[in-house]
Amino acid sequence: MSRWIPITLADLEDSKVAKLVTALRTKALQTVPAQTDPSPRITQSVVTDIRRKIASCASNRVDSDETTIPASLLPLATDLIIFRLKNRLEIELTQDERDTRREHTETLNRIASCADVVDQPDDPISPEVESTSGTPSISNERATARRARRSGL
Repeated sequence: MSRWIPITLADLEDSKVAKLVTALRTKALQTVPAQTDPSPRITQSVVTDIRRKIASCASNRVDSDETTIPASLLPLATDLIIFRLKNRLEIELTQDERDTRREHTETLNRIASCADVVDQPDDPISPEVESTSGTPSISNERATARRARRSGL
């Protein structure tokens, strides 16, 4: 068995009551006409976030398949996906879910700081991590460009 795996719909259904996962996906599709299922995008977003945290530790490698995470982090990932699906639908998390989300964030931060180890992948690559310095800034440039485009400027 591979040490790094992709997350499937079956994984989500196994992690929670399958009816909950189905209900979240169905409700998401009903909120906007002709919308596609958001769960694959949310799943990949969580996978990307986890891989980014893993890559933050210089001694880690990531798998060449960008859809995979360490199998040991599957429960953490499925929880985060469910939480994001609920958040997208503006369904409040329970206190237990908020506590779990905080614990998962702490785990990912420990991985990023090299305090916790993860299984190294079967097909490792060195992650491309940009070094940053200073404080991030927020720009209004993109919004201004969009407004100008809409107004025909």
